[in-house]
Amino acid sequence: MNSANIVKQNKIFHFFACFLLVFCLTVQISLTQNPDSATNIPRTTQAETKNNRATHNEYSNQEKLNRIDAQLKYNDSIWLKRYDNFRNYHHISNEISILEKTNLESTLNSQESHRLETLKKQQSLLEQYRSKPFGELLDKPLLNEPPIINNPFGIFGALSFIKHISSVRDNMQKNKYDLDQLITTLEKKSEILQAILKDNHLAISQKNHYKNSLEDVQNEILELQSARNIFETTMDVFGKDSDEIIANLEMHIKNQILKLGYIGIGILISIVIAFALKMLVKRYIHHHERAYTTSKVINFFNITVIFLILLFAYIDNATYAVAMVGFASAGLAIAMKDMFMSTLGWLVIVVGGSVHVGDRIRIKKENEVFIGDVLDISMLRITIYDDITLTSYRDNHRAGRLIFIPNNYIFTHLIANYTHGDLSNIWDSVEVCVTFDSNITKAKNIALEVATTHAKLYTEQTRMQMQRMRDRFSFVHSVNVNPRVFNFIKENGMEISVWFQNYAYGTLHLKSLIAQEIIEKYLQDENIHIAYPITRIVYQSQDGLSKQPSDLLNSQYHTT
Repeated sequence: MNSANIVKQNKIFHFFACFLLVFCLTVQISLTQNPDSATNIPRTTQAETKNNRATHNEYSNQEKLNRIDAQLKYNDSIWLKRYDNFRNYHHISNEISILEKTNLESTLNSQESHRLETLKKQQSLLEQYRSKPFGELLDKPLLNEPPIINNPFGIFGALSFIKHISSVRDNMQKNKYDLDQLITTLEKKSEILQAILKDNHLAISQKNHYKNSLEDVQNEILELQSARNIFETTMDVFGKDSDEIIANLEMHIKNQILKLGYIGIGILISIVIAFALKMLVKRYIHHHERAYTTSKVINFFNITVIFLILLFAYIDNATYAVAMVGFASAGLAIAMKDMFMSTLGWLVIVVGGSVHVGDRIRIKKENEVFIGDVLDISMLRITIYDDITLTSYRDNHRAGRLIFIPNNYIFTHLIANYTHGDLSNIWDSVEVCVTFDSNITKAKNIALEVATTHAKLYTEQTRMQMQRMRDRFSFVHSVNVNPRVFNFIKENGMEISVWFQNYAYGTLHLKSLIAQEIIEKYLQDENIHIAYPITRIVYQSQDGLSKQPSDLLNSQYHTT
């Protein structure tokens, strides 16, 4: 059974093999009899494909050309706009020439005449683009004269000028970039037009159109390339000139900064020295008023030194500067005499030391007398505080004012200083008038005793202060500072005048105390009678008052 199956399978295999062999031979014979039939279909397909490719390339180039034209149409390049104006000018000129030539041959109608007039107006508007399409774009930018840096404020002007140059250069770089981009775009357009013209399927009118377009584009490229060459030269020249200007300005800025640094160091040294001197004054001068005045003098000289440093640092011709300062000072001295005299008076006061802050001074202006304590001595005036004094009681009837005295008064008015130098006490007096029949000697002794008792402290202080001043004034050792008493004949009695040392800043207190005690002791003594205004009235019958007779009306007036 197995052998029968194997035989059967072999027969089937042989049958299929024979069938395949017969089929292959049939196909080969058919191909041998028709050799061109195998290539007919592929050849037809290749021709159609080639034609399709040509048509596709034509459409592709046209699309590219349309895109470039649209790009150029909406391009804001100044180069393209100026070249369009240049091209429009020549186009209008050609059209005008044609119309004028026609006018010579025959008369123009109204429409053509209007057209000619319009074209001439357009031509006049575009006249500047006749020969130079790019005009001032190719010219080297004009720059103003570089600023002169002779002071720190000139640095700001120089930096602004450098910024302006950088802005001009950036603008030129931008124009150069726009020009390069425009030329690149036009070169692409030229390549596309050349590719389109290679197509043999174009109509004659299309070829002429594309040829004219190609010619215009090539002319435009030539103009722009020529402009680029000129512009590159202009940029190179301007770049070198601007680099030189910027280098000079930067050098001057650097020098000015260094100069400013040196000036700053000099001013700082002056301030440090002034500060050190003030510290020494504060440490070694314990008198507050003198320390205050000395500090003001140091400030004045410090400011003067700083002013001179700045003056001679920024003046090129020192001799000229000194001469100008001299003439200016003379003119100002005439025009502002009082102010300069006050400044000079301040120098005299400060250097001479006649008045210090804290001194009590007396000054008279016209008929009014002012006594007060010095609060401040500025360059123009002395400020004093009007304290309560005997003068304010008798004459002014007011006190507590701030009085400003110009410093030039030291040259024209008498200024009395009650507390000059080491002195703080002054001579003061109390006057009492007694009748002629009083015991004058006893009255003088009482007054002297009272004054000696109450002024003892101030007498000793004055004696010590005089001893300290003997190196400056030779007479002080012989000055008698003990209380003294005098008597003078007056119209209505004998005036007892006692003199004693009193504190300059508070005279009224001791004066009142001594006067009160003298009066009290005079009233206790029967031999001393104080003379003062009295009135005696005597009535007589003749006077019509019907009173008892008396002496005539008699008035006796005694003044003290």
